[in-house]
Amino acid sequence: MTLFQPTAVMRQDSPALRAIYWALALATSAAQVLCALGSGSPNTANPMPNWVNTSANLINVALAVLVLVPRTRIWGAIGAAVIMILSMFTNAQVDGFDYFLKVLPFDLGALAAAAVLAWHHRGDLGASGTPNQR
Repeated sequence: MTLFQPTAVMRQDSPALRAIYWALALATSAAQVLCALGSGSPNTANPMPNWVNTSANLINVALAVLVLVPRTRIWGAIGAAVIMILSMFTNAQVDGFDYFLKVLPFDLGALAAAAVLAWHHRGDLGASGTPNQR
């Protein structure tokens, strides 16, 4: 199955780099699952509607899967970075500044892992924005 074959970028990596980027992919995936399991502060005065939380959680799980599949890793990493930025904004605006500060180290770590992964795999995008099939 071509989805699980190494991408052009992955084939160019040394074995050590390949292991490092797989570890980043696993960390990004785990962070997305953790976000889905623990979204929102229980002390929020005006919580988001349930459909918003459920949708965000489903997106987090989908991104966790996309990051683990080599051919979709770039899209999962980009999506994970975007959703982490949105999460930080929501934490600050909806959940309150204290909660924002409490989860900020986790959010920044997850954002950094996703951003590094996306940057590394940017070569897997073709000129049209679709995955390269080299």
